[in-house]
Amino acid sequence: MSARPEIDTTPPTWGESLPRLAVKLVVLIAIVFLSHFVIDFALSWAESLPARAEARAERLILLGIFITYALLIALPFVPGIEIAIALLVLRGPEFALPIYLATMGGLSLAFLAGRLVPIHSLKRFFLDLHLVKAAALVDRLGPMGPAQRVRELQRSLPRKHARFALRYRYVGLALLINMPGSGLIGGGGGICLMAGMSGVFTPRIALPTIAIAILPFPLFMWFAGNSGLMPWLPA
Repeated sequence: MSARPEIDTTPPTWGESLPRLAVKLVVLIAIVFLSHFVIDFALSWAESLPARAEARAERLILLGIFITYALLIALPFVPGIEIAIALLVLRGPEFALPIYLATMGGLSLAFLAGRLVPIHSLKRFFLDLHLVKAAALVDRLGPMGPAQRVRELQRSLPRKHARFALRYRYVGLALLINMPGSGLIGGGGGICLMAGMSGVFTPRIALPTIAIAILPFPLFMWFAGNSGLMPWLPA
């Protein structure tokens, strides 16, 4: 059996890596700031909506708001949930289902987009941060399928936590999406993007997991609005 070729994980100098990291940071900050302007514009749309959306123009505005919301929530570090909360407060249970479907669409888009990103693209990022072991792990995971990646990660990560975390990774994905302060680690869009990039989540299980994970809030708002638990919500 031929020996496995040695993986080149020599990190660049900080003089080479810092400009690349700075560009990535500037792009991320620009996206976040731009998204806030889009959110404000979408919220102004929402506040101008009449009590019922029946006219064609009104339906087009609503469609635009939901598409905008779905695209925003797919982006890492973007709090698109602000639009969802504003719409639910303004229109109550009437918008619970459309917002749920838009949220599902946005997070699914982020997950599927992550699956299109080659895992080796993470290698340069880790090397720029001088995370040599992480870069070497990415190289080993690259040619593997989902099951092989799980086994390799179980061998590579600390034994005390790896088996449990990887065995219940779909539960962990759902918890991360709903975790308070998840925006600090990328928000729902960033979490789903990284889940797709990791290659250890299959769409046939990950997408239903996302659907269940995002269900409680719109379901609660629908129930509360229709049952009178929150009388300020329009019925």
